[in-house]
Amino acid sequence: MVLILLPPVFGAVIGWFANYLAIKLLFKPHLPVDVLGVRLQGFIPKRRKEISRTLARAVENELLSAKDLMLALNNIDWKGEIEKTIEEVVDHRLSSPNLRKFPVIGVVSDNLKYHIKYLLTKEALRGIDRKKDALAAKFKENIDIEELLVSKIDGLDLVKFEGGLTDFMASELRHLGFFGAAVGFLLGLVQSGVIYYFAK
Repeated sequence: MVLILLPPVFGAVIGWFANYLAIKLLFKPHLPVDVLGVRLQGFIPKRRKEISRTLARAVENELLSAKDLMLALNNIDWKGEIEKTIEEVVDHRLSSPNLRKFPVIGVVSDNLKYHIKYLLTKEALRGIDRKKDALAAKFKENIDIEELLVSKIDGLDLVKFEGGLTDFMASELRHLGFFGAAVGFLLGLVQSGVIYYFAK
């Protein structure tokens, strides 16, 4: 009876441990270690550059490209932002106490400010509209989303990344361990069945 129970129990333990070890070996060891002449390093640290490049390329192609950023920039309310900025600058400059000392400027300042704001806003928007395509092309030419993402991903602290990932996937990782144990247990049951059958 003990011989029949041992294979499923050992199979469950080995299956759980194999999955646990496989998950750990994704990250560890972080730095290359020589064991009996064999160099060992976690899969993610070892292939970090390739993983960074692949992830960055996938993000740029599927999620966020320079073209998408350009479209987002085009959707900004430039008129509202420019009007607000010009209004702040003009109000600040023409509300100076030194200018208020001059009676003529004091009388016409409100009317003057309105016209200056209108003309500056009109010219600024006209300039942006005229150069919009050239600015978009320059933006696309100078912003390399893939390289930017590669540098960011490659610069991640592996220890923090591993901790964050394992915390985020804690329940899924536990399920993988249980799955390995279940598979090992079932294989052990099959082995016990074979032993029992031939032991008759």
